[in-house]
Amino acid sequence: MVENMEENYKLEKEYKVPAKLFSEAYLEYQKKFVYPKSRIFMILFAAIAVIIFIFGAAVLNNAADNKKYFTYLAFMIACALAMREWYNPRKRRRNYTESVRALGEPVYKIGIADKFVDISTVSDDLSDLSGDEEEDILGEDPLPEKTRLDINSSFHLIEYDRFFLLMPGKEMLYILPKEGFSEEDLKTVRDIKK
Repeated sequence: MVENMEENYKLEKEYKVPAKLFSEAYLEYQKKFVYPKSRIFMILFAAIAVIIFIFGAAVLNNAADNKKYFTYLAFMIACALAMREWYNPRKRRRNYTESVRALGEPVYKIGIADKFVDISTVSDDLSDLSGDEEEDILGEDPLPEKTRLDINSSFHLIEYDRFFLLMPGKEMLYILPKEGFSEEDLKTVRDIKK
């Protein structure tokens, strides 16, 4: 039955996702789903730090040293939490991009049907290895299973100039570059949610 479904693909195409494109796409994802929440927490922690600073300057002038110490400590913690909210998304994007860069450029395949999208890894980028090393790696580490994304109310398709983001929810994303796709192929991708 699975093979019968595969024959009903409206589009089946292989593609690669370069690390630079991944970084750009992940930044767009973060702008839409990560940064708004992160900014709210950053502003909240910064406001707490300002309140603690004003309270410490205005009220604790003649207080005991231990009260001043705890106020200073609370101020520093609030500042550190605000900085963490600013830094963590950038660090996460850099780490993910480095991981993608380390993979090389594996070849992926997309299959678009009426009610689902299949994404699979066709081959790893083993261009730097000899024939024997390539066989050893393929024998030890088989390619992952095909991922099926159901086209339902939680599925999001967002188009940008150079790529599409396909998201089965807000926590996971798949990047589909436009490079190498004909205008008819791109129309098929755009029509996924229609």
